[in-house]
Amino acid sequence: ENIDKVINEALQKANMEIGDVDAIGVTVGPGLEICLRVGCHRARDLAIEHKKPFVGVHHLEAHILMARIPAERYINKDDSETEDKVLDVSARAMEFPFLALLVSGGHCQILKCLGIGKYYIIGGTLDDSLGEAFDKTARLLGLPVGGGGGPAVEALAKEGDPKSVKLPIPLQKRK
Repeated sequence: ENIDKVINEALQKANMEIGDVDAIGVTVGPGLEICLRVGCHRARDLAIEHKKPFVGVHHLEAHILMARIPAERYINKDDSETEDKVLDVSARAMEFPFLALLVSGGHCQILKCLGIGKYYIIGGTLDDSLGEAFDKTARLLGLPVGGGGGPAVEALAKEGDPKSVKLPIPLQKRK
């Protein structure tokens, strides 16, 4: 039921109805299995129900390719909040090749992006991703990790004294 709320909110924000959509895209991996399963099943059902093409999207490639879609900042006159407005996608913001820093879930990599589906991994973490490190830290501190370790550690940090431990300023003597 939550996924339907998200879908309806996305359509509403885009000022669209499901009939206006050309295809149903969904993340097929990599990612958390339960999330992928819920999304894929709902997307499949929507595609069948509304006779739309079903498009499987690689999660990490989608993050990388978002850099190629230009966005223009504008003020929404209704509530004065700044939002992104996608421009004509034929005018690409970034051309291949380019470098990408990918930090998503269990992945932290630097890639040379040569084209769609063509990536060379320059380097990456040998251990856990940042999110996993926060989860482990939260567990070691006995914090609840149901909403993720990052928010739990952040909430605890807000209660702390920022001057209790003197930390050095890195690269202070470097010019």
